[in-house]
Amino acid sequence: MKLPSLPWRPAFKALLIFVRYSAAAVALYLAWKNTDDAICAVMNLSLFFLPFTLALAISGRRISSLSIASCFSIFLYVLGELKFEYFGDRLAVADYSFVTEPANWIIVWRYPLLWQTLAAFMAFVALLVIDALYDSRGSKSLSARWRWLAAAVFVSLLAFNYSNRQYHMWEVFRDDANCGDMNTCGVMSRLVYSISVFEFEPPQHTEDPTLFVTKKDLLTPLRPTATALPDIVIWLNESTFNPQNFRLPNARLPRMEMFEENDRTRASGLMRTHTFGGKTWLSEFSMLTGMLPDDFGARRSLVFNTVSPKLNSTLVSLLKANGYATVVLMPTPKRFYGAARTYAALGFDRILTLRDFPEYDKIKGDEWDIADSDRLSDAARKLITEHRKGADGSKPIFVYMLSVHEHAPYSDKTKIEYNLGRSGLSQKLAAKFTHYVNKLRTLNVGVTAMDKYLAASERPMLFTYFGDHQAYYEDDSPPYRFKFTRPENITQFQIRTNYGSHMLPRLPLTDIALVPSLVADFAGVKQDKYFEALSAIRRLCEGKLDDCEDQALVKSYKGYIFSEGLGEFRQ
Repeated sequence: MKLPSLPWRPAFKALLIFVRYSAAAVALYLAWKNTDDAICAVMNLSLFFLPFTLALAISGRRISSLSIASCFSIFLYVLGELKFEYFGDRLAVADYSFVTEPANWIIVWRYPLLWQTLAAFMAFVALLVIDALYDSRGSKSLSARWRWLAAAVFVSLLAFNYSNRQYHMWEVFRDDANCGDMNTCGVMSRLVYSISVFEFEPPQHTEDPTLFVTKKDLLTPLRPTATALPDIVIWLNESTFNPQNFRLPNARLPRMEMFEENDRTRASGLMRTHTFGGKTWLSEFSMLTGMLPDDFGARRSLVFNTVSPKLNSTLVSLLKANGYATVVLMPTPKRFYGAARTYAALGFDRILTLRDFPEYDKIKGDEWDIADSDRLSDAARKLITEHRKGADGSKPIFVYMLSVHEHAPYSDKTKIEYNLGRSGLSQKLAAKFTHYVNKLRTLNVGVTAMDKYLAASERPMLFTYFGDHQAYYEDDSPPYRFKFTRPENITQFQIRTNYGSHMLPRLPLTDIALVPSLVADFAGVKQDKYFEALSAIRRLCEGKLDDCEDQALVKSYKGYIFSEGLGEFRQ
């Protein structure tokens, strides 16, 4: 039996109608998802009805407005899911600046799931656009009265959402508000509650600082070991964690000198970070300011861009006050994550990428593509050498640099090496781990070259390098050799100098926020009250903050550094 064939145009029209109303139904479902009470219901449904009423008020076209609302709702939901998958937190209002920055979209092409999702969404949008065009030919716009009513509903929904923006509170550790039993909000309500990140007030630590001040004043002053202020290099090693700290029986991992100590090592050990698998900017914040992201509540995820510029004392400002020239060497476009704006606000004199070096500017690809870690090391050494020979060569220089190629993704098509196939890992994870180790070996070349430059330098020089967070393999990490709480938030650091001979005793764990005080102490710079406090709490808590056994002392310390009397925050 032969089925009668439908004419092409009616069949296509039927498809468009099906897509139109299916999209609207899906959009309403996604908007309603995770609604837990009447207030949240209105907020979450606003994800669909705000764009719908706005488009209706402007155009008067019902089908077009329905399609716009469907696209908007589905797009934001999928965007939020992808952000959670790759960045570990939920979509918030502050992500607008990231999404609308063209330089950030280079990351899309590095993750197939992202660009494939984007391509599928664009095809879906194209169908709705065609549907809207068909409708515009055969239907009239709504009258002015209905359009004014739609505008009134739009304004009412905006007012309702804004007035209830603090109905639930944005929580620090989950980057979400405390909705429902699962503490998970709908897309729109989460966006509304996340507005609180813009309503910034310095953290209110009202604890009595007396305990900390008393113990601080009893400490013996440290003696500088450098005869002159040293040139300083701080290198953030992306996603870098010593693989020897994983329990991998039978694995034969390659030796990497950057994870070993030598006669220039002055301090080293495991380091507590405050992020895993991503959010490099949280580690940047702690390294450059000496503060913990978690102390800033709803702003935790945004501290680097929003809090850093409001601080009076940072590692950058301290070194500049001591006469340093300050330079950033970035591995990405300058506008990536808005980083260059933040570096400028912190006070860096120059912000560079490899594109600012003629020998690298000729290489094809964007800044990320050409930023091999050994190449970055070469560029940094050239930068220091040229500074020393220049007009300001008598001034010490501070170079802050970042690598990027150690970051995910890691290919599961990599040929398994280092006997990782017999180390208890799945074949997929063993392949990815091989790829990761190979990336570390390239980084090791760059770090070792910088260390040799340090050893040969006639001027005093200090080199600090650290892992910003552990790598994310899109799978569970292998088991760890050490036993600490939150082991996934631990990497390592090392400080080397070509002067002095004293090495600090290896501590079990050092917080990343206290490493800048080690840099300042070893450099022998004149410190302000904030850095004196940072150095003191490091010595009193043996390198720990969140892990410090004396939390009463830590609270007293925070009562001191966040007090108005210290004046750490700009008005």
